[in-house]
Amino acid sequence: MLNQSKKDDETAGFVKTAFFEDIITRTIQYMQAGYPIHFVGPSGVGKTSLALYIAKQFNRPVTIIRGHHELSNKDLLGQYNGISRKEVIDNYIHSVYKSQQEIRPLWVHGQLVEAVKNGHIVIYDEFSRSRPDANNIFLSLLEEKVLPIYGKGKESFIQCHPDFSIIFTSNPDEYAGTYHTQDALLDRLITISLDYCDTETEIEILHQKTGLTHQEAKEVVRLVSNLRSNGKGFCPSLRSSLMIATIAKKGNIPITYENKKYQALCLDVLTRPVKQILPEHSRSTVQELILQEMRGKGEHL
Repeated sequence: MLNQSKKDDETAGFVKTAFFEDIITRTIQYMQAGYPIHFVGPSGVGKTSLALYIAKQFNRPVTIIRGHHELSNKDLLGQYNGISRKEVIDNYIHSVYKSQQEIRPLWVHGQLVEAVKNGHIVIYDEFSRSRPDANNIFLSLLEEKVLPIYGKGKESFIQCHPDFSIIFTSNPDEYAGTYHTQDALLDRLITISLDYCDTETEIEILHQKTGLTHQEAKEVVRLVSNLRSNGKGFCPSLRSSLMIATIAKKGNIPITYENKKYQALCLDVLTRPVKQILPEHSRSTVQELILQEMRGKGEHL
């Protein structure tokens, strides 16, 4: 479970702008009505930060589950792991010594159990990176409001706490390392698509997070968003903009094409993601494209 101080640390950097305001309002309304939410969008658009910010508004404990291909029902529900040993010694009569041992298998609860019992908000981050069979347990959890406990004998299910709620996040299906999510699960979710935010929002995020002037942030966003338009809009992501802005601010690097340090910074940060969306081009061609885009506005700021 994410404790309060850790949760505050992770949400402290969230920049609430007009772009996110409507999404936040709608999401809270849907969750208050009892529906699970699914944020889907490319890497770097702030799905997890948004989910954490929204979860904080409910003032309830938060459990974060990270999706990956090895996640299993044992991780989510629990499993027997080791034994508990209890020994009773009866020496009430000095001449008689009695010893009795009781050995029981030890059950360790999975990540979901406490959340379901106590009404946490669960953020299931990148859930489509988990195998579909691991996600099947959410079908009954979301529909019948019970959590099945496989392999624990008499305790075959846990009734869901009325305050329990869940936010799923995922990348689009075309991302590497994701599984196609079963339609039966998606049918139970309210899916909100998060594409890259508008230019003004991205500028404001850079300004508030890094301390760049709005004009400096505007130039970084111009460069990155124009390069992004060469592909499907997935990269370079907002993270790339933040890397450039943060390093330039802390290193006192002028954000202008004529500055060699700024050129090197942009090439180091942007070559890989641009090459990713233009795999048919050589590395040198990609770097020339980046420099050309930088020259598009080479004035001193």
